[in-house]
Amino acid sequence: MKKCKCGKTINNPKYDLCYDCSKKTRGTGAVPQPSKLPDDYLAGGYFDEQGNLRERYIAKDGDADIIAKQLGWARPAMTNHQLRRFYGHVRAAANRLDMTENFSAVYINLKKLDPFVSEAKGKGKIPDLFYDFVIKNIKVIRPDHKEDFTKGFLEHFQAVVAFFTFHYPKK
Repeated sequence: MKKCKCGKTINNPKYDLCYDCSKKTRGTGAVPQPSKLPDDYLAGGYFDEQGNLRERYIAKDGDADIIAKQLGWARPAMTNHQLRRFYGHVRAAANRLDMTENFSAVYINLKKLDPFVSEAKGKGKIPDLFYDFVIKNIKVIRPDHKEDFTKGFLEHFQAVVAFFTFHYPKK
């Protein structure tokens, strides 16, 4: 049996896309690309040489926008609710940091995203792309650099959520 790029089985060998992918691309002529993070994603960290957030992590047509688009057609389907649930955990950590200024405690809360996202992936509730996104971003946050979180990951994740809502308002 033939497989679609999303991984689903295609029953009729004359087709290249499964029914769901075909519906998404109908009338556009587009073929979905595999859902994966860019090869150089976060390779140099969140910041440039001057300590500014790299534009690619928040800009239209940058990594946040591309990831948001891919999350929309990745399988299993990502929903606004799921995305906002994980983002809510990150926002709660930011609020705790604002109130306590104790980044060590907040860092541990951020590391808790690892098992949360692993459980969701294991249950087939989130796409591999989102799992990779969270794991890679948490790994980049250094325990002694709260800016990695507050000015890096938080801003980047917020951009992904915003672009996802822009591209898929009803999802």
